[in-house]
Amino acid sequence: MPGMQWLVERWKVIPVGRRDVLLAAVVTILSFTPGFADKGVVFDSLATTRPVDLPAVLLVLGQCLPLVLRSRAPAVCLLLVSACFFAYQCLSYPPSLATITLYIALCSAGMLQARGRQITAVLWTGGYAGLSGFLIALGSELRSIEYVNFFVLPAGCWLLGAWGRRRLIEQAQFQQWRMESAMNEERENIARELHDVVTHHVTAMVMQADAAQYVDPADRQKIEAGLSAIGTTGRRALADLRELLGLLSPDHDAHAVPRSPTAGRIGELVEQTRLAGQPVEYVEHGSPRVIDGIAGLAVYRVVQEALTNALKHAPNRRTLVSLTYLVSGGVTVEVTTDGAGDEVRRVPRLTSSGRGLAGLQRRVRLAAGELTTKQETDGGFVLRATLPTRSGDAA
Repeated sequence: MPGMQWLVERWKVIPVGRRDVLLAAVVTILSFTPGFADKGVVFDSLATTRPVDLPAVLLVLGQCLPLVLRSRAPAVCLLLVSACFFAYQCLSYPPSLATITLYIALCSAGMLQARGRQITAVLWTGGYAGLSGFLIALGSELRSIEYVNFFVLPAGCWLLGAWGRRRLIEQAQFQQWRMESAMNEERENIARELHDVVTHHVTAMVMQADAAQYVDPADRQKIEAGLSAIGTTGRRALADLRELLGLLSPDHDAHAVPRSPTAGRIGELVEQTRLAGQPVEYVEHGSPRVIDGIAGLAVYRVVQEALTNALKHAPNRRTLVSLTYLVSGGVTVEVTTDGAGDEVRRVPRLTSSGRGLAGLQRRVRLAAGELTTKQETDGGFVLRATLPTRSGDAA
């Protein structure tokens, strides 16, 4: 019901301490309100019933007011409520609405008591057994088995609270698991972005610096071209790192301009790789169109990873980047590196962490694409990805 749902939502936003005070106040008022006051629990039926007097009023208050401690000290709340409840029953006062506080206190102790819950349960059961024996000695009309049957209700309240406590713990553990999973996933995303952003640029600079060792010292033009290529690559690396820091911390650079890589920037990757000394060709097939969003970023990262691996593991070998716009609206990108041929420059090959292709596989899957790799018999390598694109990406 909308009205009940509204009340539940309003109840949730009230601080816990105020909830307890409000609950105690409501039960106290109803316990003295005609039409409600005599609707309490009938625990036993003795031969005589006392009229309501001052001690009865004090015992009613003694059952209601401890509810203010329900959340902060559930064991103390249960102790006070139970003592007043047992005294009220033993003195044979008429039924009172205040007696329902026993079940509230039992449920609350089962749910909210942090330590000594089993001891509390044992002590309360012993107190209940003592009360039952005392009432039987006073001439109760109930048999012992009926006291045992009546015990089911308070025991059920305790078990209900224990079940609620277990549910709260499970929910807290689930929330903790979700938070840790989200943190781990975010760390993995950051690591993957750092790998994609840094590895290509640093690899290119290392290759350019290594290649400079084989340049004739008298060839000033080639030396200047190599240094210029290293500087250009370094500035691109700084720009990409600045952009990534801006995504991680928007306050890091208030003037940072977002430059999310897209398929349209593949030409920059190819040119940068050529400056590093790698012979790269770039061809397009089909009707060109804009590829942005997650698909465009995936295409860019596929080419970036493939060219980085070519620089690391197949320096100076012909590399072909092919981008095909499919009639169906998708796109296929393929990067092929030759496995044979004379190496003009003998430069050291770089080691690999092995996480590049794994991260790339995950990125392509997130874009609903498919990534395949193939090792040729002559040592060449083919990296191919097919990704769907949005129908509204036509240029």
